[in-house]
Amino acid sequence: MRRQVGIREVAAEAGVSITTVSHALNGKGRLSNQTREHVKEVAHRLGYRPNAVARNLAGGRSGLIGLSVAQMIEGQFAIADFAYYAQLMNAATVAAFDRGFALVLASGTKESAWNNLMLDGLIVVDPIRDDPVWAEFSSRGIPVVTTGRVPGDPDGYWIDNDHFEATPAILDHLCARGAERIALIGTPPVTTYATDSREAYERWCIRNGKESMVVIARHDLTEVAGYEATLKLLRRDDPPDAIYAMLDRMAIGALLAGRAEGFAVPRQLQIAGCTDSEAGRLARPSLTALALNPEQIGREAVSMIATLIEGGQPPNPHVIVPTKIIPRGSTRKKTFAATPPLAAPQP
Repeated sequence: MRRQVGIREVAAEAGVSITTVSHALNGKGRLSNQTREHVKEVAHRLGYRPNAVARNLAGGRSGLIGLSVAQMIEGQFAIADFAYYAQLMNAATVAAFDRGFALVLASGTKESAWNNLMLDGLIVVDPIRDDPVWAEFSSRGIPVVTTGRVPGDPDGYWIDNDHFEATPAILDHLCARGAERIALIGTPPVTTYATDSREAYERWCIRNGKESMVVIARHDLTEVAGYEATLKLLRRDDPPDAIYAMLDRMAIGALLAGRAEGFAVPRQLQIAGCTDSEAGRLARPSLTALALNPEQIGREAVSMIATLIEGGQPPNPHVIVPTKIIPRGSTRKKTFAATPPLAAPQP
């Protein structure tokens, strides 16, 4: 195996000092452009790659960024089973490597889980009210960025979607396709995502003169949770003709419950889910989704935390990532078959 080229080999080949090589490759020192370009050309030709570990240690850093998905004690769930979290974490991992950091993933609310690691910064996904991990790291002066705001604390550094805009948009989408009684399957009100979406739904109902029909799903947020919540709605004396579920897995559960109760989707019951996933695309009918762009959220979070770790200041401490409605078969516009002509009377 070929040995990795180090900074000494570059200095020897370029005929300069190790300090000159370091300054040339890091944009420091008072060097002529000719010297900088010469050193860079030699480094490229030899296949030199900076040692990220050594660079971080020299700067008093570990090169590690923590990523924690907040969870409620009452309802722990497997984050890898949710497409939204997987998409966010995959994008964040790649972005961290591009900035010279490694991402350490964990879930839960126990701040003690991080005590054995020297982290340069932390990203908290969907922080809950009184989130102990966020509070612990913030009190220690370690940079923290959240995806979703901390409930009750709108300041700090965060990446989020605007659910006061996105929720009415998906409700209008259902309404434009003939829905008149739209129900909401919500998540427990411990995140700003949950509270913002619920409040936006209630405001929309008042503004449009619609009845509010809300069921809060159980804590595990799975297809079973969506199924059970949908049964409660469909067994009312006045069931809804459309459902907006605040997670794709719960929306798939709503599809299954509608079928079990004899409701034709979308002719009798339209269903839309928040967050997009492969499972939703493959469902029958395919599931209309409010896409939150988790990949962009992950990249933005890494960019912001890396800037803070490196001593910089993000251009904006609060970033709103746009959403997009992806219409599919579960909200196809209602059509009504023409009445067939009467048969001509027989003589």
